[in-house]
Amino acid sequence: MYEEASNTNLLMLLHTAVYPFLAALIVSFIAGKWLRAWSYIGYLGGFMVGLKLIHSGLSFPPHQAIDYYSASVLIGIVSVLSLTNVKGSMARNSLAFLLFGVSFYLLLNPVLKHSGLIISLSWAAACALISLLYCGISHKETSLATRQTGQTSDLSAYLLPIGLMIVAGSAAPVVSIGGSLLIGQLLGAFAAALFGYIMIGFILKATPSRNSKIPALLLLGGLISQSHVLADLPLSVILMLVVSAFVTPIAIQLNRKTSHVLMSQLLISVVVCGLGLWLIWPEGSLY
Repeated sequence: MYEEASNTNLLMLLHTAVYPFLAALIVSFIAGKWLRAWSYIGYLGGFMVGLKLIHSGLSFPPHQAIDYYSASVLIGIVSVLSLTNVKGSMARNSLAFLLFGVSFYLLLNPVLKHSGLIISLSWAAACALISLLYCGISHKETSLATRQTGQTSDLSAYLLPIGLMIVAGSAAPVVSIGGSLLIGQLLGAFAAALFGYIMIGFILKATPSRNSKIPALLLLGGLISQSHVLADLPLSVILMLVVSAFVTPIAIQLNRKTSHVLMSQLLISVVVCGLGLWLIWPEGSLY
């Protein structure tokens, strides 16, 4: 019995962390060498590997709420390509809001459709607005940091994806215990894939494009929002996780030293994780 439990835990670790990380390493290395503008497909590839392994019933075209992450990946790629070529902040923000809204609608509507179209659209619009706000702050702060340091190929260029990776990693145990083990595993796979992408980018001294974080933002936003809508994680915990995602772009403005920004994100995420576990532990169920 103990051997069977050990094998199950090992298999879960492989599916949640090891295989997504390795897949992200391989795809990121290939993209970093020959398709630098597409380097972000490294973490998308890693996440898709994790999604397929964790959610064995994955289908395309999608049928279940979890299946729509494959659609979110495609929408993320379309967002990067289209927003890069759109000039004018008003047109760019309008297009981004539309694309983000579609992504969140697809992820949340399978669960919310019984509550009515207005509820589904309201949730999608709210999530899209939060994502758009993050993009607006991060674009501004990335530009400021780049001008001050004069460097774009060191670790400072990856502060934003590192911040998202830390948030996902800290959210994984909270969601696994208080909401859904499946979504918690996907958060772990997402964090592992981002880690592989960041590691290869740092080694190759590749500069991430301005919009390369958008697919990651859509995936993380979808996982966090589904933790409440699909897995009934308390809204207070969800709001803490959302707020913690804004720590890195704000910290870049307040203190542009890489170590200080990373420590700020780590500290806040550890506090949020601990507080979240404390809030959900008495009524948490693992399934």
